[in-house]
Formats: sequence, structure tokens, C-alpha cells
Amino acid sequence: MLERCKELVEAGYDVRQADKENVTLLHWAAINNRQELVKYYISKGAIVDQLGGDLNSTPLHWAIRQGHLPMVILLLKCGADPSLIDGEGFSSIHLAVLFQHMPIIAYLIAKGQNIDTTDFNGQTPLMLTAQKAIGPEPMRFLLKFNPSLNAVDNVQKNTALHWAIASRNTSAVDLLLEAGASLDIKNVKGETPLDIAYQSQNHFMVYMIQEEERMRNRRNNRLLKIVEKYELFLMLTSSLIFMWAIGYVVDLSSDSWLLKGGLLLSLLFGISLFVRQLVGLKNLRYLPTAFLLSSFFWMSTTWFFWFLPDILYTQEI
Repeated sequence: MLERCKELVEAGYDVRQADKENVTLLHWAAINNRQELVKYYISKGAIVDQLGGDLNSTPLHWAIRQGHLPMVILLLKCGADPSLIDGEGFSSIHLAVLFQHMPIIAYLIAKGQNIDTTDFNGQTPLMLTAQKAIGPEPMRFLLKFNPSLNAVDNVQKNTALHWAIASRNTSAVDLLLEAGASLDIKNVKGETPLDIAYQSQNHFMVYMIQEEERMRNRRNNRLLKIVEKYELFLMLTSSLIFMWAIGYVVDLSSDSWLLKGGLLLSLLFGISLFVRQLVGLKNLRYLPTAFLLSSFFWMSTTWFFWFLPDILYTQEI
């Protein structure tokens, strides 16, 4: 009801007046995405960065919490300061990350907000999303802007990787390891990310970090770097050989199932050793696909070289 609001203000209502919760008209207009009202209130002297409410927030903070990008754009054009912190110690970009509003994050960065801005405790947006966000976003989104992977907060001296492991945020751990986060930095208690993983008794995270350490050590070895380069090809070739070997063992003329069973177990041990030592965690997801393609290849080969000639011969007769 824009006209009614104008009537009340023109009749003498002070747009700067706060209610009993110390919230101004501009706060309410911002949280409800009333752009025309915001323009009008500011033209009548409303303070753009007025702090108010239980969280001592600005209208910009309120708009960000609700994900109102058009309102964020308008308030910034009207001079709102995105670097101000609220009662919880969060600046605008921290709130956008906390509530996972990616368009607002992108806009704030485009308008000059530092991706490594720290909150009251020295946490960067990357640390905050590692600690509190669920799922791969906005971690994946933030990493596109090259944030500092190894910055530490002021209190615990934790990196984003420390926070991700402590919060059991598996997707964040995976993304940070892939981005190259350090595994050697110690927090205020002298703990590395691996130490925290052990304490949390999360065996999968322990495996992820140990696997990453092994892969990074491989990159320092010239021969292993070549293996890594052709890792997918080697995995596909090995699965082809493995499936051929299974068929060969089963088709042996020997009647000793003990011998065949021993050979099959040896094959299984060999392929598991190959996967563990030479296939990285990143490419491990392609292993089922490699076996599926190998199965298709050998089925097709069997059909064309054994079954098809018999079928054609039968038709000729």
C-alpha cells in the first residue's frame, strides 16, 4: 500500500523512527522486497545502514537473509555498506553464504567484496560454508573465485579443511582436497586435518585424506606421474584383462575346482591391489563403468567369433 504509506509520512511520521524492537520502516520494506517503498523512504531521509532488531542488522542484512537479490542491488546503489557486521559477527557475504544464496554471493563479489573477508571470529566465507553448509554448494561456487584455502580463523586456528572434517561435511572435504588444501597445517591444539578425522572416527574421511596424501606423493615421482596421466586407460585395459582371465580360468580343462578357485582368488587379489595402489580416489568412480564396458566388449567378441558363425552355418543348411 504505497500510497497509504506516503500519506502517513507526508502527515508527519518520521521514517527514521524505530518500533519497540528497534526496527525501522526501511528494515520491513527490505525484508519484504518492497523496492518502491525503499526508494521513497530513503528519499525522505531513512538511514540506509541503520542497525536494528534482535541481531542488530542493517536492512541489507535482512534482504540477504531472505534472498532478495533485486533489493540487495537497490540498497547497494543507495549506498549500503556490505562490509558492516551484524550482532552475530557476519558481514553481507557471510550471510549470503550461510543461507546459500549464490546469485547474491556473485553480485557482492562483483561489487568488490573480498572473497576472504573475515567475520568477528576471523572465519572466511569458505570456512563458514565448510562448517555449516550442507551439500556441495556453495563450496563449489566459492572455489571458482580462488579463495584462500589455507587461511586460519582467529580462535581455533582451523583451516576450511579442519572445519569441514570437524563438521563431517564429506562433500566439502572432497572439494577442498581436490582444490589442493594443505594437509599439514596444525590448529591451536597442534592437530592436522588427519588428526581431526581420526578423532571423529569417520573412517571414510580418514581414507579420503590418506588417499590424497598418497596421490600428492605420487605427483613427486616421475614414473607415477606418467601412470596418473594414463590412469583411466590403464584401468580400462586392466578390467579387460581381468575379465578375460576369469573366463580363461573357468574354461580350464582341469577338473580341480580347488585350483580354479585359487586362481580366481589370486585374480581378485591382484585387481584389488592394482586399484588400491594405482587408481586415485578421483577416478575410482569410473571403475564400475570400466567393468561394464569390458563386459560388453567380451560379450560382443564372443558373439561375433563363436555364436555368429554357427548361426550362419545353421541357416545355410
